[in-house]
Amino acid sequence: LVVNAILWAGYPGQSGGTAIFDILSGKASPAGRLSTTQYPAGYTDQVPMTDMSLRPSSTNPGRTYKWYQETPVFEFGHGLHYTTFEVQWQRTPPTEYNIASLIANAPSDSPLDLALFDTFNITVQNTGQVTSDYVALLFINGTAGPAPYPNKQLVAYTRLHQIASGNTSNASLPVTLASIARADTAGDLWIYNGSYQLNVDTGNVLLTHQFELVGQPVQISQLPRDDSIA
Repeated sequence: LVVNAILWAGYPGQSGGTAIFDILSGKASPAGRLSTTQYPAGYTDQVPMTDMSLRPSSTNPGRTYKWYQETPVFEFGHGLHYTTFEVQWQRTPPTEYNIASLIANAPSDSPLDLALFDTFNITVQNTGQVTSDYVALLFINGTAGPAPYPNKQLVAYTRLHQIASGNTSNASLPVTLASIARADTAGDLWIYNGSYQLNVDTGNVLLTHQFELVGQPVQISQLPRDDSIA
């Protein structure tokens, strides 16, 4: 008996075997995304079990897609398809946002961090031969606020269903103020002025856009704390 390949499926669930068989046989087209970062085998020797920090240091290459500084085996959001896609902006997003205007235009009857920053609309075309879903992932990165800076952060996602070969489908990706904010050492969220970049998808990024946030930094939420404790 010759075994040509072994397929490992992590926690596939009750119907996982059927789903995997449908994908391998071509009955279904895969469109899922990896929900974790797959680190190299040597990662366990790089980070002590007692080190729970996320940010990289002299003894830690960092954890999660936001902070890991080396090349993962498979990155967060990785996914395969039996087809190919092209993505375009339905309208080109602004190149500048004013922080004060964002705060002033936020609804007064809901938490400020949940207010809408902007909605980014994309058009996805199936340029291959197989009908498939597509999961749109929108990431942001930048050099605003205090260092160190995260590699990127997922700020919106959605799934488009059954896009036939040659057809297009539209997706709306709403982004909140909290999604573009960064936490300070006290856990409070701030909107920082500076340069940012939007990326659609992982790996070979399908679409990018650069913009600036101008004005003074603004705190948009405060982590609850007991001020009586020194």
